[in-house]
Amino acid sequence: MSTTILDKPTTNRTKISSGTALMTWRKQRGISRKLFAQMADCSERKLATYEAAPKLPPKIKRPVNETVRLIQALRELAGDDIELKDWLNRPNPAFGKKTPLTLITHGESDLLWEMVYQLRQGAFA
Repeated sequence: MSTTILDKPTTNRTKISSGTALMTWRKQRGISRKLFAQMADCSERKLATYEAAPKLPPKIKRPVNETVRLIQALRELAGDDIELKDWLNRPNPAFGKKTPLTLITHGESDLLWEMVYQLRQGAFA
């Protein structure tokens, strides 16, 4: 029986359940509170409140963990955190000259996931 790409884990699936874990994860990667808040669709002030909490409230767990997974996938492709932050803020012709961060904040992160999938499959090789 052969192994397919679907059988292989593609990223380390980190699951964040506490505010301190989120803050530690974010700081280890050099991701500002402002950038993470934009990507998770919450205010910086709310994110600071969540990061001080021993447990993340249920309403924020999903957007936080989806944001963590997206950052991990994009970082895997970008190579490092500095390149990723630059790439997120650079207009991209593949996205109609929008920045990837604009896509995320306008609810179009599915376009980024599609790009991640295609790059993992070697579609652009």
